[in-house]
Amino acid sequence: MEHGPLAQSGPLDPSASIREPVKLVVWDLDETFWQGTLGEGAITPLPRNIALVKTLAARGIVSSIASKNDRAAVSAELERLGIADHFVAPAIAFQPKGTSIAALIEALRLRPANVVFIDDNPSVLAEAGFACPGLVCLDHPDRLAEAMDGEALRGQPDPDLSRLQQYRELAARHDVQTESGGDAVAFLRQSAIRVEIDYDVEPHLDRVIELINRANQLNYTKRRIETPEARAQFIETLRKYGFKAGIVRVSDRYADYGIVGFFLTLATLRGYELRHFVFSCRIMNMGIEQYVYDLLNRPAIDVTEPVANPITSFAAVDWITEGGPQGTVSALRDKKLALIGGCDMLQLSTYCSMDSIEFTNRDANGLMKRLDDPFFILEDDPKRIQASAIRPRLPAFDAEDIELRNAALESADAFIVSFYRMMDINYFRDRDALTVRLDEEAVKSLLGSNEALWFVRNLQFVRFSHEERCDLVRRSLWRLAERSRPQCRIIVLTENTRKHEDKQNALRLRTLYNEMVARICRASDKFVLLDVNTVTDEKWVWDDGFHMHRQGYFELAQAVKAILAPDGRGDTIRNTSRPSAAPFPDASLFVTSRIRFDRQPPQ
Repeated sequence: MEHGPLAQSGPLDPSASIREPVKLVVWDLDETFWQGTLGEGAITPLPRNIALVKTLAARGIVSSIASKNDRAAVSAELERLGIADHFVAPAIAFQPKGTSIAALIEALRLRPANVVFIDDNPSVLAEAGFACPGLVCLDHPDRLAEAMDGEALRGQPDPDLSRLQQYRELAARHDVQTESGGDAVAFLRQSAIRVEIDYDVEPHLDRVIELINRANQLNYTKRRIETPEARAQFIETLRKYGFKAGIVRVSDRYADYGIVGFFLTLATLRGYELRHFVFSCRIMNMGIEQYVYDLLNRPAIDVTEPVANPITSFAAVDWITEGGPQGTVSALRDKKLALIGGCDMLQLSTYCSMDSIEFTNRDANGLMKRLDDPFFILEDDPKRIQASAIRPRLPAFDAEDIELRNAALESADAFIVSFYRMMDINYFRDRDALTVRLDEEAVKSLLGSNEALWFVRNLQFVRFSHEERCDLVRRSLWRLAERSRPQCRIIVLTENTRKHEDKQNALRLRTLYNEMVARICRASDKFVLLDVNTVTDEKWVWDDGFHMHRQGYFELAQAVKAILAPDGRGDTIRNTSRPSAAPFPDASLFVTSRIRFDRQPPQ
């Protein structure tokens, strides 16, 4: 049988292959999983496809269905074939498959890039790829079979089909939550989220350009404005006929988030499209981007990957109203907070304080700059960074970041830090004798670009041992404690150890890290250990084991407030935080007798 090539994000990219680990395969039924059309008579089963589904399940990769058919008839046929139990949350309904798949991905807490959809209809593939940017779309099961020996479909041995059962339980729990209003959605509903669109953009130009240049995970277009000439051209575009721009303000009963989004549309006789569509990570998982997209009547958009989630992540967004802020419940209004970590710290920040500064991931010339870097904390002199001819070409902290950090040390009532990524190995030293931790994907991009030769000539990989990286974490924490105000608290977040049943080595390393920072925190009253595994519910943790629904960050913020409340020091939380996974007696991977992590470093 003739069939087309592999395609990713619909048939728009026919040369693409399956790049990321596959966790879910969604099957069309008629003329795909089986031969024939069920509604028109008998179908012919295809044993090779049944075998594929069973092989995938044995590797811990689950299968589902997106089919426009009668549910009862499909169920009966799958039972007859003895394969019904191998499918999770089948979407069998006469509705667009893209919508069904988007809802399925959200229910199973996955990313589109980890999902494969197989359908024989090119227009259906295009619709699904549009609804779920990043979705891997294949036009024939043979394309999946050809890729089964590749790394992306290797999976993990699962002879007991425990992964299949876990996803079945997750889907069932999501169905119950949906029928009852949904726990995550229920939280959004009671949050009283309000969106205000302001079409007077130019008075807020600096904030808009900051969003365009710094936002990455929810920047769906990534058209940066990085030079005076580009800024002037952008202003000229805003004034041109056919273009319509707006800033997006968001508030809810917990916070006024301010300007967190921007869009620019172009309407011509040939079509209607989005030129800019960008949002801050502060409002991730609130449905804001989907609400605004629907408000704009869903213009065409060429999504520039990677993005944290598709524009359409919910079946419908009906918990948002238009209008400005109407007051918020009490936050830590009198506390100034500084946060260091990944982008998810932005969601935590907005639930904690109306006065905070965040040192989180941001864009630098199209690459991710990370500030959870020990040398960002240990470097004292911004002039050394400013004098470097190499630093401006790297996605790394700069002199301005150091000055902002110094200002935060002088004024913050508390630092909230998440330092686990300091245990990564991507450390480099440049010809100016400056050491930096670079994002792994940023390094890959640099080495695959025209900058590769410059990079290898000017930077040298630094092979820090596990023990040395632990020491960098220890020194970073103590530097914050020493340089901050006497009354400043250093709240140290542990690393999540849940949803790691199939990643035992990662679980082991995270547990050892948590034990290490717990020992450090016991050495000074300035430190407070906050165990995210204790104070947040596991159901809010995404399947990737890294991120949470907004309800999880809300619960974490309540724990922060308890620590910083005027009537308590948070000792209960600190002293009762516990390891959330079984301890590992061999801690030599992180801790050796030569370094005492529970002692203050010598002056």
